Amino acid sequence: MQLSAIAKGMAVGAAAGTVGYFVSAASGREKAKLKRRTVKAVHAIGAVMDSIADFLH
Repeated sequence: MQLSAIAKGMAVGAAAGTVGYFVSAASGREKAKLKRRTVKAVHAIGAVMDSIADFLH
């Protein structure tokens, strides 16, 4: 198993848990904003992990 895959999984899991917490306490409009921001954050985390993996190889 590759270290980058494990790191990505952990990052996505942490992000999903955080979003789940905030969504449960948010209003309708806030939920839409959180979903958009979450998608952007997950993409950014993936890009960072890919960059780190490329750097290490």
